[in-house]
Amino acid sequence: MSDNANELKNELKNELKKTLSHLQALRDEVRVRLHLANMELKDQWNKLEPHLADVEKKAADATEASRTLLHEAVKSLEKFRASL
Repeated sequence: MSDNANELKNELKNELKKTLSHLQALRDEVRVRLHLANMELKDQWNKLEPHLADVEKKAADATEASRTLLHEAVKSLEKFRASL
């Protein structure tokens, strides 16, 4: 692999690592807020949480597809957090 390709892959890995950390922090915040939430929100969370686990696993692949999945998951989690 060329130096440029390695550099791009490292940049992607670093971006994924930062975004994954953000996703995990959001997830932890939502879990805390859920203790105060109503049943409808808890049902929504029970559907969203398994998806987040899948996204976290796929982020390790360091591909464009995993970047897209991770960004979409962050958006979904931010939207859910706003509803709490």
